[in-house]
Amino acid sequence: MQFHRPTGVLRARISDFHVSELLDCNFTDEGEHLFLEIEKSNLNTREVQDFLCKHYQVPRIDVSYSGLKDKRAIAQQWFSVRLPKTSQPPSHPCFKILRERRHSRKLRIGSHRGNQFTIVVRQLSDDNPSLIEGILRNPVPNYFGPQRFGRNFKNVDRALNWTERPRSRIDRTIRYRHVTTLRSFLFNEVLAKRVRSGTWNCELSGDVLSHGLPTGPLWGRGRLPTTEDAAKIEESVGIEHQQVCEALEWVGLRQERRSLSVQPSNAEVLVSNETLTLRFTLPRGCFATAVVNECVDVTENAQ
Repeated sequence: MQFHRPTGVLRARISDFHVSELLDCNFTDEGEHLFLEIEKSNLNTREVQDFLCKHYQVPRIDVSYSGLKDKRAIAQQWFSVRLPKTSQPPSHPCFKILRERRHSRKLRIGSHRGNQFTIVVRQLSDDNPSLIEGILRNPVPNYFGPQRFGRNFKNVDRALNWTERPRSRIDRTIRYRHVTTLRSFLFNEVLAKRVRSGTWNCELSGDVLSHGLPTGPLWGRGRLPTTEDAAKIEESVGIEHQQVCEALEWVGLRQERRSLSVQPSNAEVLVSNETLTLRFTLPRGCFATAVVNECVDVTENAQ
């Protein structure tokens, strides 16, 4: 039976999108690194990082985070500041400090094991939660979410312009953004082809598996590790976007893989008064918006 997604509005309010970072850390409770669990709203992660740099008067390299979080959301996440001495905690109208701990090491990218989400979709056109519950009990396509690509795909447009002159000197942060945008774009193209062919969640001949699940490419130098039917799909994307692939290879990135599917855990569904509330947990690097889009045909508030 084909599932016809109901329609709805995502992020009608900032409080409709809530994410909590799940960090497993055995704090030493001593050391030169101050860990701060911060709840922020209407700020992106790098804006908080910049504020902490100014407040503590330290360079950007001394303020670390594990993962980027959405701006239009209430987001709880950890930061670390290399700060051997005690200092007055920061005050900001758009964030508050939930916890402080000391640790012997800085926080590194990808240290958290996952994220817990509570997401509200308003103006829901269908109030039957059972079909949505069924979707969340099974794996969903592990797309990179639209926030990776910017509003109206502007990040992709800028990154594509960069591929015309990848050897030009630009800020490292900007180049990193271009590279991650384009790798995500190519992965989504491969995944979309697998979804259209009905093979995104089953093994094709020549697939590279991770924990028994098929994976897709995060493009870089070297030959694709896939063969046969799986390689044909990935190579077709490479041919369609040859300039992008060549730019990523020139940067010197090594080939990596990402699972084509993800299984939400601890999923809960509540429908009341044309409002859908979804709660679920995802591994780090997976996008809640990709899960929501499998359940509801959403229009996102662009404010």
